[in-house]
Amino acid sequence: MKQYNTCCMEEDESNQAFIYSAYITTRNGRRIYARAYGLTAFRFKANKRK
Repeated sequence: MKQYNTCCMEEDESNQAFIYSAYITTRNGRRIYARAYGLTAFRFKANKRK
């Protein structure tokens, strides 16, 4: 797992990557933290980096 500024990225063998973040920011600027929902991080699916 590679660590970036505020999130981590995990890649698997099937050309998919998952990004983990402790918070997300809504369009109006409000931050939603994963710990408020009993999670460590939110998981997002992304394309694998080349």
